[in-house]
Amino acid sequence: CREKLARSYVMQLFEVYQVSSRLHLRERKEIIEGLAQVIGKLPLENEIYLKALTSLIKPLAEVLRASIETKALHSETTKTRVSEALDLISQAFMSLPPTNCKQTAVLIMNLRPFLDKLMEGYLKDDSIMERVCRCWKYGIRAAKLEFAPMLQPLLEKLARFFPEHPHSSFLYVVCVCVNEFGKAPHPQYQEVMKKAYIVFSKQGMATLNSSQAFRDNPDVVGDFFDMQKRYLQTCPYIVFGCSDLVVQVFKCALVGIGVNHKDACQMLMRFFATFIKMGSELRLRYNKNPDERLKNAMAMLEKIMNHFGESMTIGLMEGIAGRLPYTRIPFVVEVIEVARLA
Repeated sequence: CREKLARSYVMQLFEVYQVSSRLHLRERKEIIEGLAQVIGKLPLENEIYLKALTSLIKPLAEVLRASIETKALHSETTKTRVSEALDLISQAFMSLPPTNCKQTAVLIMNLRPFLDKLMEGYLKDDSIMERVCRCWKYGIRAAKLEFAPMLQPLLEKLARFFPEHPHSSFLYVVCVCVNEFGKAPHPQYQEVMKKAYIVFSKQGMATLNSSQAFRDNPDVVGDFFDMQKRYLQTCPYIVFGCSDLVVQVFKCALVGIGVNHKDACQMLMRFFATFIKMGSELRLRYNKNPDERLKNAMAMLEKIMNHFGESMTIGLMEGIAGRLPYTRIPFVVEVIEVARLA
């Protein structure tokens, strides 16, 4: 059906799209989702794909441009327009099939000045910042490695903003970057991702510097330890290569081991479980391909568990004994089960 629509009815679909601005947001999202999937079936030659994708995004980019230029950037009317436009852009990127990452990246590059300006203008607005970051999230996923020219500038901008405005959505963007650029087949990106690991680990720990801070910032807890988990799974060389830092991260996790917010607790326990699992995974890798970095990583992991394993176990047992709500017990049991099998 999508291929037939792409061959014969694209113009008619865009005519519907052009008069859809007064519809409810949910209905507009459905139209954009359908159009994006049809665009994904267009031929990639002669810039047809890029032209169609630009036609989809251009009206929304115009809303962002007009909003940035207005003197009433923080009025409720402007914020509503910006929020809806960002939601629709996210929907477009989320719905695109992975057919032409290069041309998708061109479009993101054109959108970048608007997203940058919105980040600067709405730094104190968690809701809009989350929507901006969602655009980055789905844009990175849609462009994949073609996003590379924008990777370092984006991470540097997030790192500059995070200390004063620790939005959890910044950390999730880092998570997406780790997934796309942190894999072993792409060593040229390892240095960029290493810098991001160091910066955001230090800044995250500065935010989560007490058990009260864990309770006050559950979203940051969840995304911070999700980031740590993804780094462990995707590029453990980076984590264990920063020996002093990974020790501090583990100690930070122990400070928050009693956090009872559901999502925060779940992600923290997944971090512990992943950390423990890495012991056996690193050994398997080393047996297949002896490598000095793997040997050093195993030694560092063993050192951390020898020093802090008892404290972790006590914290887990206290959680089961009543410190945590009973609905969090399965998260703790997962860690204990992993430790038993390790």
